[in-house]
Amino acid sequence: MELVLPRRAVLAVSVPALVTILLASCSGSPSDPLGNLSGCLAGDSGTIAIGVSNSSDEAIVIAGVELLESSGVEIIDRFIAINEDARSTAVLFESSGRGSVGGVDLDQTAIEPGEAAYVGVEVERTGSAEGRVDGLQLTVDGDEQGAPVTLDLRDTCD
Repeated sequence: MELVLPRRAVLAVSVPALVTILLASCSGSPSDPLGNLSGCLAGDSGTIAIGVSNSSDEAIVIAGVELLESSGVEIIDRFIAINEDARSTAVLFESSGRGSVGGVDLDQTAIEPGEAAYVGVEVERTGSAEGRVDGLQLTVDGDEQGAPVTLDLRDTCD
């Protein structure tokens, strides 16, 4: 499903609307209604990459990505990766950082009209306790947009 909205409207709703649209094709269990918006990785670091699509007539600039809430983790990298697969995948959870999707620094590229990209963060545990990311906040052309993703970093994932 492609949204066609004026540029300002796209900026105001692009990330949450896209995540919602992509979720429609995800199947989660009754105990996990968000499907693949929640993940667990065994280890000391992990990556969350959110799929974003530009259906406007102008390029979209992702100026920042931050953690909404977290415990026991800190951001060690932020990136963007132009990638057609981002159009059909709401969230990727990886252990290998930006290299897993060919990412570059946020300020090195914009999402052109009709393109899709992963916008992500790599986080690292700050101690031996479990780490948790509970939501991301993207700054899209000056507007802040929340994304309800959860990542747990543990010694083991069951």
